Amino acid sequence: KTQRMTSFRHLAHFLALALFWGLAPSQYRYWGEAGVPVSHILVYTGFGLAAFLAILARLRHGAVGWNREILTYSLICAALMNVPFSLSLTFARHVPTAELALVFSLSPLVNFAVGAITGREPLTGRRLFAIALGFAACALLVSTRQKVVTGESSWWLLASFVNPLLYAAYNWYAHGHWPRGGTTFSIGAAESLWTGILALPFFLVLAAPWYITYSSFAYWSIAAATVMWVIERVSFFTLIREKGATYTAQAVYLSAPAAVIFAVMFFGGSNDVWIWIALAILMIALWLNNSGQAARPKST
Repeated sequence: KTQRMTSFRHLAHFLALALFWGLAPSQYRYWGEAGVPVSHILVYTGFGLAAFLAILARLRHGAVGWNREILTYSLICAALMNVPFSLSLTFARHVPTAELALVFSLSPLVNFAVGAITGREPLTGRRLFAIALGFAACALLVSTRQKVVTGESSWWLLASFVNPLLYAAYNWYAHGHWPRGGTTFSIGAAESLWTGILALPFFLVLAAPWYITYSSFAYWSIAAATVMWVIERVSFFTLIREKGATYTAQAVYLSAPAAVIFAVMFFGGSNDVWIWIALAILMIALWLNNSGQAARPKST
C-alpha cells in the first residue's frame, strides 16, 4: 500500500511538471509580447517563490532549515538554472512558440547523453539511434523553416538548441549533489531567493520598474505563474531527489505535444505540417530512448 501511494505521488508530480512545462513556451511568448523585461520575471517570481516555499517549509518541518551547505548548493543551482531560463525567455521573443517547444523537448535525450558520458546511464544501440532520430527531427524542423529555404538562417532558432544542454547540466548537478538535511521546500526556497538576488542588479540598472510599465494583466500573469511554479518547484525537486534526473526529464513525453498544442492554440501555426511531422518523429525518439530493459532510467 505504501509503495502504491508513493508511486501515485510520483505520478502526480510527473503530471504537474508535464502540464507546467507544456505551458511554459506560451507563457514566455506572452511576456515578450507584453513587454515584460526578463529581469522583472526573475526578480518577481524568484522572491515570490522563495516566500511561498519558505512558508511551506515552516509549516511542514517547523523551520526553513537553511545551512551553509544548502545555501551553497542552492546558489549553484540558481546560477545553473537561470542562465537557460533567461535564455528561454529571450528566445521566446524571437522564435515561434511551437518551434521553441520542440527544441526544448530534446531535454530527455540530452539528459541521457550526459548520463551516458558520466557513466550513470547504460549506452545501447537503441538509445544511440533514439538520440540520432531526435536530433534528425529538429534538423528537419530547422531545414523546413522559410528563412532556411530562401537561403537565410534563423540564428535565434539555431541558438536555442543550447538550452537543452544547459538544462541537462543543471538537472545532473541538482541530482548528484543533493545536500545532507536538505528538503524539497528548503532547497526550493533557497534557490528561488538566490534567483531574485542574482537578477536584482539587472532589474535595477537595466530595467528599473519606475521607468518601465506594462499592462495590469501581465502583472497578474506573473503572480499566477509564481503560484503555479511553487507546485512545479516542489514537483521538480521531489522527483530529482527521489527518482533522478533522467526520470524527471521524461515529463517531456507529455509536455512536448502539450506545448505544441498550447502554442498553436494561442499563437497559431496549425497549418505548418512540418511542425507535426517533427513532433511525431521526436515522440518516436523519446519512446525508443525509454523503452527496452536496458533503457529504463535508474531510480535513486
